[in-house]
Amino acid sequence: MFKVQRIKRILIFQLIALSLIALGSARPPQREDGLSTPPNYSPNPYELEQNRAARYEFSSNIEDHIQDQNQQRSEIRNGLNVEGSYSYSDGFYRRTVYYEADDKGFRVTKQDIEPLANGPKINLSGTALVDNAAHGTHIKYKVQ
Repeated sequence: MFKVQRIKRILIFQLIALSLIALGSARPPQREDGLSTPPNYSPNPYELEQNRAARYEFSSNIEDHIQDQNQQRSEIRNGLNVEGSYSYSDGFYRRTVYYEADDKGFRVTKQDIEPLANGPKINLSGTALVDNAAHGTHIKYKVQ
């Protein structure tokens, strides 16, 4: 009886050890420079052509006068280059981040933090204005 229990424990230990080894080796490769693309990755000619031809522009703006919050985002892509910004306020601060991305990766180019007040001012009879534009379509509506 003692031998059977010992064999079961050894088998359970081996199963757990093998599971942990498999889990550890299943992680994506980590790069020293912090980028997520594997170091040996290069886009195939079709992907590269698609990326060079990519063009878009969009913006989004939410002015929430009910919960005293604002969110903004805009981005322009011209081939391999992307520039944009996002901003939000929570009643305490308004934070804005400007960024760019190209063949050198994603970079924050500027950050602004502006103090606003001592917290959001809730107004249950207020409105929220939503304004979105993308691909030549502009949608604007109000929530009451």
